Amino acid sequence: MTPYRPGPHAADRDPVPRPTPSRPRTARSPWKILLAVATAVTLLVGGLGLWSVAGAYWSPGNESFSAKWADWMRPHGAASVVDSFESYYYTAHQPDKGGAPKALNSEVQAGPRTMTTGRLDAQLSPPPPIPLVVSPALAGEGQWQPIGPGVGGRSTMYEAQFRADDIYTSEITTAVWMDPGRLRIQLVPGSTEPGRTWSHPPYILPADLPDVVAAFNGGFRFQDARGGIYLDGRTAKPLVDGAASMVIYRNGRIDVGTWGSEVAMTPDVVSVLQNLVPMVDHGQISASAKYDDRRVWGYTLDTKIVVARSGLGITKDGALIYVAGPALTARTLAESLARAGAVRAMTLDLNPEWVTFNLYSHPVATSPMQVVGSKLYPQMQRPADRYLPPTRESRDFFQVSLG
Repeated sequence: MTPYRPGPHAADRDPVPRPTPSRPRTARSPWKILLAVATAVTLLVGGLGLWSVAGAYWSPGNESFSAKWADWMRPHGAASVVDSFESYYYTAHQPDKGGAPKALNSEVQAGPRTMTTGRLDAQLSPPPPIPLVVSPALAGEGQWQPIGPGVGGRSTMYEAQFRADDIYTSEITTAVWMDPGRLRIQLVPGSTEPGRTWSHPPYILPADLPDVVAAFNGGFRFQDARGGIYLDGRTAKPLVDGAASMVIYRNGRIDVGTWGSEVAMTPDVVSVLQNLVPMVDHGQISASAKYDDRRVWGYTLDTKIVVARSGLGITKDGALIYVAGPALTARTLAESLARAGAVRAMTLDLNPEWVTFNLYSHPVATSPMQVVGSKLYPQMQRPADRYLPPTRESRDFFQVSLG
């Protein structure tokens, strides 16, 4: 039999169970918090960086990776970062003031070829010499030299080299004069600028190779151009009144002017490319071109930064003038266009990646499909075969062919 063992007295029992004591909560170290935040930020930035690299890598076009990366970042929320970096870079790499080149650049040729049939428009006279602003002049400075194939005993294209100002006197600017009455000039859409699907692929057609003589860059990205584009009978980007416009007509005539006043839409218009405001009007620097107003010229690069720039104008008798140089401000580009004979002119693209004028020659007479490109001046970064098939060009450009 189990002996009886009395339990504890009721008075000795706890009326309420006692809770188990908890360990005091330790405060998190601020250094650990900072490390966690830094890790998260690093992962986020790294992820965005990889995303941007992948986006740039898979972007169409034949430009350098750095140019693709910049173009990809701008519409993806990093435009201010890209613009700030470009402004800092080009400001820090300004050309030296003063000095003089030993000689002009070697001339390039789009010929030699002679065309005896085709369009019979009135042939324009060669342009007068370009007024110089630097003394003493270089041998041949400001003098137009024939570089294009001949038609009717005259060249269809001329080139002149000169200094744009009396500050950066070691830098050479180049102008090209083209006769639209003997040449066929057309606007070609790029794969991303303006994008969309067009009847013309974003390169020179193989069928056009026997007659192509040159090609040169178009304008800004349309998000910066403050203008539009019309081509193939449709408007890809809305045309803007007051914008500087390059207009090509059905009969081959070219004009450059202010949209809505000097030029306008008619049934004969084949294409229109707009870019910012006019640089030259009535042969003088345009009153609408305020060169310290970034709202007018955009924020990609300050107008006073000396960098590669290009522009396009029309002379009083209807010739087309292209001007480009490795060391121009917006103002000296406008002055150069006016000195080269443009009565109305507009800016085209800028910075060394995008400023391109290539001349194409056909060295073997029996092989008209064989085309060799030459850069207008040696500082142009893009290869001399830019715009040739089958590589797709990302931005709009102008093709120049025998008429």
